[in-house]
Amino acid sequence: MTAAAPSEAPASVSTPTVAASVRRARFWVALALVLALGVGAALLVGSGSGEGRALGPANAAPGGAKALVEVLGRQGVDVTVTTTLDETLDRLGSGGGTLLVDDASGFLVGDQWGRLVTATSHLVLPAPGPAALDAVAAGVASTGPVDEGTAGPACSSPALAQTSRVDVAGVAYDVDAPGAVRCLPTDDGYGLVELEDGDTRVSVLGATDALTNGSIGTHDDAAFALALLGGSSELTWYLPSAGDLPEGEGTLATLTPSWVTPSLVVLLLAGVAAMVWRGRRLGALVVERLPVTVKASETTEGRARLYERSGQRRHALDQLRIGTLGRLARTTGLSTTASVDEIVARVAALISADPRGLRHVLVDADPVDDRELVALSDSLLDLEGAVRRATTPS
Repeated sequence: MTAAAPSEAPASVSTPTVAASVRRARFWVALALVLALGVGAALLVGSGSGEGRALGPANAAPGGAKALVEVLGRQGVDVTVTTTLDETLDRLGSGGGTLLVDDASGFLVGDQWGRLVTATSHLVLPAPGPAALDAVAAGVASTGPVDEGTAGPACSSPALAQTSRVDVAGVAYDVDAPGAVRCLPTDDGYGLVELEDGDTRVSVLGATDALTNGSIGTHDDAAFALALLGGSSELTWYLPSAGDLPEGEGTLATLTPSWVTPSLVVLLLAGVAAMVWRGRRLGALVVERLPVTVKASETTEGRARLYERSGQRRHALDQLRIGTLGRLARTTGLSTTASVDEIVARVAALISADPRGLRHVLVDADPVDDRELVALSDSLLDLEGAVRRATTPS
């Protein structure tokens, strides 16, 4: 009988430890957290109620207008925020009052603006775009941004009757229309332009910074904001949305929620950061035992044969010169960063030699054959010997 062959031992399997798994996964965990935070911030910034948006009635940041809404409420003004055209028209039809339209995304078109003008007696447009100006404020045009500054009224507008200085940062406008009132003059135009459209007073407000939380407590900004928006006990604050776009109108950017673009930007930046981080990573160093040990003399001889085979006599001599210059610097007490001229001058003074001859040996000589290469190499050795003797006490 033949004995049964022994069964092979099972191959050992290395199971990664929990710590190793966590280390490998921490990048993806960190990336997921960054994306979650970015999307959350984008949702806050892009919410339709105005929370997080510039000059938003629910935004408590310095660029928002929540403080203005609270001040208006304490003065008896009922502020209602609307986000659709139908909701806004219903509100104006039941209570009337002042209407503020902040169409920063340009959702509304001409006939919609016309319906809004006829539904209110006072229409306020903070930093309106060209479409709004063409529809309800013909002749008014933007002349450029205004970064900072204050201005006096310089007009007879009721909104500025109790003010002397108002913050005019925002946008400057000018108007070419009879009967228009120009207020808050700046170097580029005016911070407030008012004109009549039938029975409706239209206020084109470029000095929007005066309404923000960060500025309303300075100068006469609060009095200006209250006079401009508190003329009626009812204020409708309309923030148009993509739902107001007529059928077939709008672009992809206007039809998508406002948080989509910031989210895409965050994703793109995270992807670029991940590529830069992981793409440049070389990994941990690994110590490896060499199969053989090469002697230094063998390495030197190998390089010498390569120089000989390629005819690189000048390169071979330069390697010898570099070593000689370093040793001469140390022997003569110079620093390792000393220049060739400094070494030549010090050596010439020590051994009373011609500096030009020393420089020829140490730098300039170019061997044309092997015999001259050997001769120059011997000259370097003789030079080192002479310097050592000159610096060694007798």
